[in-house]
Amino acid sequence: MTTKPKKIGLIQVDGKMPNLVLLKLDKFYSDQGCQVTYIDISSHEFDQIFASKVFVAGSGYDLQAKLPPEIEEVVPDYDKFNLNYAFGFTSRGCVRGCEFCIVQPKEGYFHEVSYEWTNGEKRVLLLDNNFFLSKIWKEKLQYFIDNKVKVCFNQGLDIRLIDDEKAEMLSKVNYRDDHFKNRRLYFAFDSPEIKDIVIEKVALLAKYGIKRNHLMFYFIINFNTTFEQDYERFKILDGLGVMPYPMLFDKWHAAQKHKDFMRWIIKRYYKLCSFEDYLVKVRKQK
Repeated sequence: MTTKPKKIGLIQVDGKMPNLVLLKLDKFYSDQGCQVTYIDISSHEFDQIFASKVFVAGSGYDLQAKLPPEIEEVVPDYDKFNLNYAFGFTSRGCVRGCEFCIVQPKEGYFHEVSYEWTNGEKRVLLLDNNFFLSKIWKEKLQYFIDNKVKVCFNQGLDIRLIDDEKAEMLSKVNYRDDHFKNRRLYFAFDSPEIKDIVIEKVALLAKYGIKRNHLMFYFIINFNTTFEQDYERFKILDGLGVMPYPMLFDKWHAAQKHKDFMRWIIKRYYKLCSFEDYLVKVRKQK
């Protein structure tokens, strides 16, 4: 008697990038002969999404939820999803403990994980939360340099850890944005207190030939700063010649002014008009 293959359904609720957990589950169960159906609804726009819990997983449900080791170690079948890059972690966790961040509660303090999944890949998107905390950061970068790998540091690098040695090596890496198209390095300016560090380190990167317009700085707004402090950080970044990218902490309870401010920057309207003029135009449209 022939047994029908077990049917596995995987649903991506949000996110523009493919979900790494789902890709690993797909590969694991497909290798066992299961019939896997992947339902991606992330490309659709919804005001609300209602999802019924099928299995316990994901940070949105439980910060302590983890994949079993036999699934965590799986390398996804990227070809199945027409992906021309590999992505994953070479380290997990962080030491910073930022109030707005779930990395440390979820992943613990910084620790290394295997990066063998990068072997032979020519495009690698890294999800490391703080790459330069690694004691073998130099080994990793040298591998990317020697093998001419295009690398996207998608989650951002810690600007506070940049020094001459790191800046020089980064200048030799073929760093890219998350489309592997434009030259891009991602950093963060989440606290007004590191203003002087940001200014100093941007100059240090430039010293080694890393162009300022290659740098994008995330900066959190609507968290524990005033609007005036958020605007000041934007002005600093714009004055440095880097790309500012505001991240709204709580979009559901944020003031309309913060939402307009974020849109003004992300859409690059600040290149065309002042924020005050932009607000006037927005109000007229409404």
